[in-house]
Amino acid sequence: MEFKSKILEIKKCEDENNCFRIIKFEKPKDFSYQSGQFLMLACDDFKLRGNPEQLKWSSFSIASAPFQKYLELCIRIFGSDGLTNHLNSKKTGDTVNFKGAFGNFLLKDFKEISFVALGTGIAPLISMIRTLLNNGEKKPINLFYGFRNRCCFLYHEELEQMQKEHPNFKLNFVPSNPESDWDVPKGFVQDLIEKTDFSVPKNEVDFYMCGIPKALDAIKEFLIEKGFNSEKIFYEKW
Repeated sequence: MEFKSKILEIKKCEDENNCFRIIKFEKPKDFSYQSGQFLMLACDDFKLRGNPEQLKWSSFSIASAPFQKYLELCIRIFGSDGLTNHLNSKKTGDTVNFKGAFGNFLLKDFKEISFVALGTGIAPLISMIRTLLNNGEKKPINLFYGFRNRCCFLYHEELEQMQKEHPNFKLNFVPSNPESDWDVPKGFVQDLIEKTDFSVPKNEVDFYMCGIPKALDAIKEFLIEKGFNSEKIFYEKW
């Protein structure tokens, strides 16, 4: 089913090397989804190269949670002529097209849950975290968030507030290349996971991961080597 939606708000997160947009859209009346799913997006003024009569559709994970009154996407803008770069020309009030929702990257029952986000891979995971905390979940929730530098620490204010308000939510983050004036250790999410004391045996911890395929494959291999259960590792590759 297709929907039309207006852009409500655009938040820019950028420096000389990185460019992100957190965009809020009107939530169409009949659009429904679950945390972890994605939608297809198209713009009327952006067509397929090989067929200028057809719209170019691209997939984006939904960052907002179903209980929220808007739809939110978290997008990295690349210096290319693709749809993400075209979205950078859009402004508040402009209209886009949606299809969806799609995907089976969905929450299951758990004893302790750990999210592993790489860059904009935070999008479907923050939707899940928002849903769990809004529903009053009290079981342990961990977020291991890896990114390049301060600019790439998306949703940091909200995540830090979540940790203050919810004792069962633990934010663990690590930049791989922090700015010289940011006094934090650098590294990778594997370093964070190895230092964590889990409340249940390793083979009972559920992992939900999102990011680039090569990195996720390396993290999955690491988790299995450390004694975590391969059947409890779920991921969305971009």
